[in-house]
Amino acid sequence: MSQYEAQALVIAREAVNANWAAVGVASLALVVAVVAGLVAYNTLQAMVTQLDTARWNSLLAFEQDMATRRSKFGEIAAQLDQAGAPTDLLRKSFDEAKESYFNSLDRLASSILRGHFADAEMKQDYRDVVATVVRGFPDDFNTGTPYRKVVKLYNRWEDGA
Repeated sequence: MSQYEAQALVIAREAVNANWAAVGVASLALVVAVVAGLVAYNTLQAMVTQLDTARWNSLLAFEQDMATRRSKFGEIAAQLDQAGAPTDLLRKSFDEAKESYFNSLDRLASSILRGHFADAEMKQDYRDVVATVVRGFPDDFNTGTPYRKVVKLYNRWEDGA
């Protein structure tokens, strides 16, 4: 074996060793990338769970607000029914309570229409509430109503969509 052949073998051996080192580094990088992907996936899953919890907490806040406003509206409506001749103050209180309740219902309808809450589940829980309000107060839910989202949701649910 000549001196050049011996040198070529040394160079080839060093090249093979360098390639094995590169394979080792690449393998380590791949393992790190897989572990980082798993950590990222678990983090995203936790974030999705937190967002889902926040969405349901906001629904509870909507429900609580609507219940409070509906209760106040009902109390003033009962006072209006009991009063033989309602006063202007009582009539104004009734109108304000009605508007407040309808506004809260409109905000909920808007959230449902935007897809913030599952339509099928909301339909099951709120279809009767929306229908009762729209049918009970037709003058408030006609053309030009400020509660367009309630009307839109009512029509969608009544059409079976």
